[in-house]
Amino acid sequence: MTRFAKVLCVIYGATALFLAWAAVQSGMANSPWIAVLFAAASIVPIIAWLREAEFVDKEAEALASSERAARVRENEERRAIREAADALQHVCCERWWTSLGIDHDPTCAKQRRSA
Repeated sequence: MTRFAKVLCVIYGATALFLAWAAVQSGMANSPWIAVLFAAASIVPIIAWLREAEFVDKEAEALASSERAARVRENEERRAIREAADALQHVCCERWWTSLGIDHDPTCAKQRRSA
């Protein structure tokens, strides 16, 4: 949680406590409707606090998901490079490569010698 989010949550908590205290004071002063309004208003900062915490959780989840996707993409790239290197290890000469494995260069070591 960032410093700003922590400060915001502290402000939400202080506001909820103040509104709850105002509801109690209004109830003691024989103003039941105002006490009910203050009590209802004290719930709003608590809801905001919960939404802020949910936002932080979703942000952390999105960061972890993007890091996981980057690792998967990096592994796929490494695998593709490794497969290409393996395929190129079996290539013996340029003519073999361009003739799709039918013919070899005269100097190729893998050329079959006919007697």
